[in-house]
Amino acid sequence: MAEKIVLIASLLTALGVIITTAVKIYKFIRKWEKWVEEQTEHSLDNYLSIKRLTIMSHEIPLSERIAAGEKYIKYGGNGEVKHKYDELVELLPKENDK
Repeated sequence: MAEKIVLIASLLTALGVIITTAVKIYKFIRKWEKWVEEQTEHSLDNYLSIKRLTIMSHEIPLSERIAAGEKYIKYGGNGEVKHKYDELVELLPKENDK
């Protein structure tokens, strides 16, 4: 009888270790996923900021500013920078005529 109790206790202990390990692994994976999502969001924010600076910079050639504007809009940029991009698109034919 004592052997059966020891066997059951051993099985319950092993099951507890397995469940605890699975929970720790799950928490680690969730934390990693959140970190990756944050890094992706920051990366997109930085990308849009660089495109915004490119669009607004007068020292950069018009064609590059327009190309940056297309990418800026493609990735969700809008507002005043989008209006500036629209102005640049209107200026392009005038610059090509010169």
